Amino acid sequence: MIKVLELIDGGFIGGGQINVLSVAGGIDKSVYDVCVAARGGEVFEQECKNRGIKFKPMNMPKLFRQKYLKPLVEFVREEKFNVIHSHGGVAGFYGRLAKKHIPEVKVVHAIHGIHYLNTFNIIRNIVTKTIEQFLVQFTDMTICETESDLKTAIKIKITDPVKSVVINNGINLARFAKFPPRDEQFAAELGIKQGDFVIGNISRFDIQKNQRLIIKAASILTKKYPHLKFVLVGDGKLLDNAKLIVKQSQLENIVIFTGAQTELIKYYSLFDIFVFPTLWEGMPYVMIEALAAGCPLICSEIPNLREIINETESALFIDPRNVNSLVEAIEKLLGDEELRSRLSFNARKLSVNFEENTMVKKIENIYKAVLEEGNYDVAIS
Repeated sequence: MIKVLELIDGGFIGGGQINVLSVAGGIDKSVYDVCVAARGGEVFEQECKNRGIKFKPMNMPKLFRQKYLKPLVEFVREEKFNVIHSHGGVAGFYGRLAKKHIPEVKVVHAIHGIHYLNTFNIIRNIVTKTIEQFLVQFTDMTICETESDLKTAIKIKITDPVKSVVINNGINLARFAKFPPRDEQFAAELGIKQGDFVIGNISRFDIQKNQRLIIKAASILTKKYPHLKFVLVGDGKLLDNAKLIVKQSQLENIVIFTGAQTELIKYYSLFDIFVFPTLWEGMPYVMIEALAAGCPLICSEIPNLREIINETESALFIDPRNVNSLVEAIEKLLGDEELRSRLSFNARKLSVNFEENTMVKKIENIYKAVLEEGNYDVAIS
């Protein structure tokens, strides 16, 4: 039995955590014995337990101190893990330092977006990049979600090109096979009337996800189109600020905040348009879900999203720093039902490329590759 430790720092549910849940839940249990380690006492631990996934509480603060590395090293030694699969920068730091102490363990490191490159803190950018470059020597394989991220990682020397591979994120497409019709009772509970045109977004509230652009667009559009409703699903550090902006703009009856939700399919079924004006990304699960749900999509014209859409007519692209770009795209879809139908059809067609089982099988191949001492040909088969 091959023992794998899935290592991630946060106790919340984000893209990296969804990836961990997919791998730990979908991997071949006759071959792999998987345990997840992350910050305990939060929703991620409970979700692991709900799915019958072994969980080990592990604190890995961003500000490194040796006392936090020691429990990880001891746990890896005691449980005799063959592979550590670290997810994201913080877990990647701890996981690869653990290999420094236990050279025989194999480390697969997943880059879920190179987010620090977009920070305004130049010193943090330089320090983080220098640390990542140092850790390459303790990395047996790096997984990037997109070709764009792989090219960037190679360019800034935070990965070995020979020991790197691209594996796209995947979702359980079966959940979207029989997509439910819009639930009018549920819509009414949110304050949405029959005949309202619903524009939706599902993201955590922070600078990256750029919900402010949606609120600015709502302020402009509702003067001309009073039947519009904007539904913003999620929570985060800027949620209260977004609510304040909506109140100051007198949009309380137009912009609906739902908080964090788990049953997202019923929200996708409400959306006439899905808007995703993110400033930067890895490979967002929410966008794949929006495609699978057949939502006519408006998204940012950034390299990683362009790569996912792959030049098919599955979305309208906007400049995420220009509110007029978003307003024009929404108006275009508002006035063209045929275009909305075409985008919806193409979105569902494109989504079949991102199946969860395919992603998990490719990751299994990575584990086999690193355990076969450099037989990396199997990793991309």
